[in-house]
Amino acid sequence: MTEITLKRILYMEDDPGLSRLLQKSLQRRGFSVDTAADGEEGLRMVDAASYDVLLVDYNMPYLGGIDVIRSLTAKGVLIPTIMVTGQGSEDIAVEALKLGASDYIVKDVEMKYLDLLPVVIDRVIYKQYLIKERQQMQETMRESEERYRLLVELSPDGIAINAEGRIIFVNPAATRFLGASSPDELIGKPFFDFVHPDSRSIDGQRVHLMQENRSSVPWIEEQFVRTDGSAIVVEVAGVSFLYRGKPAVQTIFRDITDRKQVEERLERMALYDTLTGLPNRTLFFDRMTQLLAFAKRNEYVLALLYVDLDHFKAVNDTFGHEIGDKLLAQAGQRMKTCTRNADTVARMGGDEFIGICGRITASADAAIVAEKIVQTLSKPFLIDGKTCSIGASIGISLFPQDGDNVETLLRKADTAMYRIKESGKGGYAFFSPN
Repeated sequence: MTEITLKRILYMEDDPGLSRLLQKSLQRRGFSVDTAADGEEGLRMVDAASYDVLLVDYNMPYLGGIDVIRSLTAKGVLIPTIMVTGQGSEDIAVEALKLGASDYIVKDVEMKYLDLLPVVIDRVIYKQYLIKERQQMQETMRESEERYRLLVELSPDGIAINAEGRIIFVNPAATRFLGASSPDELIGKPFFDFVHPDSRSIDGQRVHLMQENRSSVPWIEEQFVRTDGSAIVVEVAGVSFLYRGKPAVQTIFRDITDRKQVEERLERMALYDTLTGLPNRTLFFDRMTQLLAFAKRNEYVLALLYVDLDHFKAVNDTFGHEIGDKLLAQAGQRMKTCTRNADTVARMGGDEFIGICGRITASADAAIVAEKIVQTLSKPFLIDGKTCSIGASIGISLFPQDGDNVETLLRKADTAMYRIKESGKGGYAFFSPN
């Protein structure tokens, strides 16, 4: 048994001889013992000092042992108390235990109880020690549960627990993300109902993996469906655990719809011209490299059209840059209507554009596209009440006859365009070494 170091013991006994005898017996064993002549005096001493154990004789004048225990219990005093009774008083001892006594000891004529008493005291103190340990453990658990509850309740991430495929708990953030006004709208429903059809395959794999391995899975990107049917993009992580003896999954998710929109805008700004909405130089070189590799593998003809707008400077000088910018945007859209969906029209900068016609059968196909562009750009533009007229000079290079890399084809198309530009008449021309 754990050794307990006692500070003070109070013994309430109306027999002075027994009181002194017990006091000396316990003092020889290292205990500090005070005595009280009756229950009333003993209760006053309890109020005035601190004791580790109370020894209370049953039969005392003014206030007996049972009354003392009742009084201590009523006051909420938690000092371990041992009832001391005479032989044949076991029923009284049981009553004392029911009223709150920690233990009891029976006085015998041979005074053997004095040797037994230290063991009983040690047992009572150890029991009290275990009670305090359990109380501290329970308090720690309550504090831990309260911290966890607050963490879950205040978490900006959505937290949902589903068991046997159905939601059994959601925190306020999850309720808000899923478009519900209260958790009751979600509890009991299949969690899969809130997974977008496009994400159900990967979400099913995620849940299956956690249930099989009873482990967590890293953050992945999915789509969830809100109660109003709208979709949100989320990052999802989860961990499996046992809930009331059954497998359950805790899913943590955060709405990244706004972040994805920002990423898409940044990506578009990096790859698309902000004025015309057409691919910029960066995206042009990327697509051209891919189409050129595809044409090489499949022995297709590929045409590169370098387009420069004629008379654009005059429009800019006459009507201003705002009209000029709107003209560039409309010209870009007109050129897109002259190409196939698989083709690309990109803005290289200023009033220069590039068209990529992949997978054509002959140079005549590129000529048809160039002719369409020339004709559509020659039609007047009406911008903010102003009529603007421009033209187009287009140089064309072909793969494989004019080169087998992007730089060569671009340079030769640019050369052909400048030859048309120098004529002053507009139109289109294929690159020619002559």
